[in-house]
Amino acid sequence: MRLFRFKLEKLLELRGFHERRAEMVLAEKAGRCALLDARLRAVAESRSRTGREMFSAGRMLADYRAAELYMVRLDRDRDRLTEELAKAELEREGARADYIEKRKSREVIEKLKERRQADYYRLALREETKALDDLPRRQFVEAKG
Repeated sequence: MRLFRFKLEKLLELRGFHERRAEMVLAEKAGRCALLDARLRAVAESRSRTGREMFSAGRMLADYRAAELYMVRLDRDRDRLTEELAKAELEREGARADYIEKRKSREVIEKLKERRQADYYRLALREETKALDDLPRRQFVEAKG
């Protein structure tokens, strides 16, 4: 029995390549979102800690003012990071949609390959069975002849 050869194998490989590339882009975008989220949590934690420490015993008016200015800066950082995170999440969603599209296009060719391969081997088995069934009859005809 001959091995199955899929005529669209190069296209399947190309689509697999594009899928892997889209997956890497998606991973990059997801990593950026995770990094921004971690920074946002760090800013929130710093602000919370500063707010608790602002009124602790032994603080002077200058310490209070410095903590207040620091909290204002942290609020600006939080706003900036929130905007960046929103943009990064939009980019990630775009990358996810692109990845899903690339994966589906590869899977379509993969399913076609699987169906054609199953049909090929089913037909080859049928022909092989027919040839084996025909063998005793040929031997009988040749022995008589």
